[in-house]
Amino acid sequence: MNPLPVAILVLLLSALAETLHARRVRVAARLAFGPEGRPRGWTIVAPALRCLALTAFAWGLAVMWQLHQAAKDGKPADTKEPVRLVFVADLSPSMYLKDAGPEGKQTRQQRMREEVEAVLMRVGGDIRYGVIGFYTEAHSVVMDAHDPELVRNVFDGLPVQYVMKAGATDLGTAINAAVKVVEGLPAQTVRLVLFTDGDTVPLQPILPRPKSVKDVLVLGLGNPRKGTFIAGHQSRQDAEVLASVARALRGAYYDVNEKHLPTDALGDLVVRTPVPKSGLDLTQLALLAMALGAVTLALLPVALQYLGSAWKVVRRDDEAGEGASR
Repeated sequence: MNPLPVAILVLLLSALAETLHARRVRVAARLAFGPEGRPRGWTIVAPALRCLALTAFAWGLAVMWQLHQAAKDGKPADTKEPVRLVFVADLSPSMYLKDAGPEGKQTRQQRMREEVEAVLMRVGGDIRYGVIGFYTEAHSVVMDAHDPELVRNVFDGLPVQYVMKAGATDLGTAINAAVKVVEGLPAQTVRLVLFTDGDTVPLQPILPRPKSVKDVLVLGLGNPRKGTFIAGHQSRQDAEVLASVARALRGAYYDVNEKHLPTDALGDLVVRTPVPKSGLDLTQLALLAMALGAVTLALLPVALQYLGSAWKVVRRDDEAGEGASR
């Protein structure tokens, strides 16, 4: 139903109807309007108002029907796999060293929690969330969760590290274990976000990025320039190790110790608020046309009845009394 031809057809038909009605009114003009045979001057616009009101209502109705059909026909089948945002978190003792944040007064774990929150605040849509924690080994904590609050709960001090045996952080083995967790998921549905300071035993060869993973972000925590003593060595953010992990997984490495991850790095996960449009859109115009047309058609007969003519046919009381006496 094309709105323009519908509007033109209604305009032509209503104009024809008004022409025929005007011819009939002229025949009974004196009976309707008194000796002068004409209504008040403003009523000359009544036929045009009726035509325009009918046309506006018909156009608005046709537009709404067209938009409804387009929305119904263009609605895709709900077969698309949801996106999975999986956080891989370093839970080793070095993450509790205090050298993170813009002022260097936060622990690396606190900075990681802030960065997770910054990511969650910027993403949206049909997303399933997951968390894999690692230290000497890797364990899935949350997988395929609909509610991001479960992710926040894990990073808000959940002591997952206590289920792992003590020892030195084996970053390569832990990453390979995390990759195996997600490799069986549908292709190109997983975004891996890895948080670590890079403090590890010699890095083991990293498995190739599986087909299920679309993007990998390696986010470094801790001061990259000055180390802090722990377990017999100086611990700092090892940019060289993290960059090599990112290259092995065909991802990108970012130092988020002082600045948040750039929004552009999150790609299509980001929910972008559309810029408000000035003026009315097509739907609003159609509704406005229908409302104005309906109001005009409803009020015009009332106005013609009470304000259309100065001639009033009344029954005089004396005539009414004489008729009763007879």
